Amino acid sequence: MKKYFLSLFVFFISFLITGCPMKEYEEYAVIAFMIGDVKKNNSEADIGDIIKENDTITTGDNSSCDIKIGESIIRIKSKSDVKIASLIKNNTVNLDSGKMICKIMKQSKDEKFMVKTPTTVAAVRGTQFIVEADKELTTRIKVFEGEIKVAKRVKQLESSLDKVLEHAPVVHQQEKIIITANEVLQAEKIVDASLKKETGSETPSDEVIDRVINDTKNAIAVNKASIVKFHVIDFADENKEIIEIERKPKDIIARINHTIVQEKESPIPEGRLLITNYDIYFIKDGKIQWDGKIINDPVKDGDKLYIATGDYLYCAQEDGPVLWKMQIENSGKITIVDGKLKIDSSGKNIYIDPNTGKRL
Repeated sequence: MKKYFLSLFVFFISFLITGCPMKEYEEYAVIAFMIGDVKKNNSEADIGDIIKENDTITTGDNSSCDIKIGESIIRIKSKSDVKIASLIKNNTVNLDSGKMICKIMKQSKDEKFMVKTPTTVAAVRGTQFIVEADKELTTRIKVFEGEIKVAKRVKQLESSLDKVLEHAPVVHQQEKIIITANEVLQAEKIVDASLKKETGSETPSDEVIDRVINDTKNAIAVNKASIVKFHVIDFADENKEIIEIERKPKDIIARINHTIVQEKESPIPEGRLLITNYDIYFIKDGKIQWDGKIINDPVKDGDKLYIATGDYLYCAQEDGPVLWKMQIENSGKITIVDGKLKIDSSGKNIYIDPNTGKRL
């Protein structure tokens, strides 16, 4: 009986906190999709893993990880280190190094979404942007839709970032900004001098912090002159990726996970293909190695399928096992002529042996 009331109490508390049942609360943040080598808390991650506060995500070479947070999605690109610092109402994501593509849905008045790098803090509300942090602690931000407020991340004011952001300028759509470690270091020196003037060696009160923030607002806020316009066409690939980021349907995820399990239990030397209505996934070594769009219907010859994806040409059996693949830029047009594959590549007809994948 005690266990029953304890379970009921936990459910009731979760409902009060989130306004949704426990299952929805637990799935507030999940790994929605991933490619290549992705680790959660230094262990191999899987699609569908629930993300909790203070979890870390690390991506390897040629890898990426989509995390759904509420209705928003962030894509963590290759060779990145990210910490999910807090969730529910006060969503905070720390990008220690690497690159994130953020597709943040509009937040309610009592919600906020914050992105931190070692040198920058950004307040986000209904925005599509890209943030990068390199090993030299330089932060680069490009806003493709909406707007964000950006300030320098000053260590002495870490507990008062909301107040710091009140003085931050807005980076609008099609604007970008770069913040360097040296700029932040100079701001920290100015803040440190102000704190010493106000308190000496005593621990500063909230009132003192407010005065220091107001006195040093020009130093901690990024310079408006450093916010510059850019042309979306100059970053067409990134803009296209932002547009295409979305949570995949549950039935597609189920098929992907089933194929991954198949590949883990019965590995195929050349891997497997999974073809859906619009997408194609190449799965090998128990991981998605690559995904792309189906340009044209596959060409069928006996029990073999030939699929051109724009970047690759695949030959696979109907049930998925790959017989061979080759990387080749193509328009997606394949025909079989005199027993040879003909594919259009950069306006030229390339002929390929259908059995081996070798150019003829």
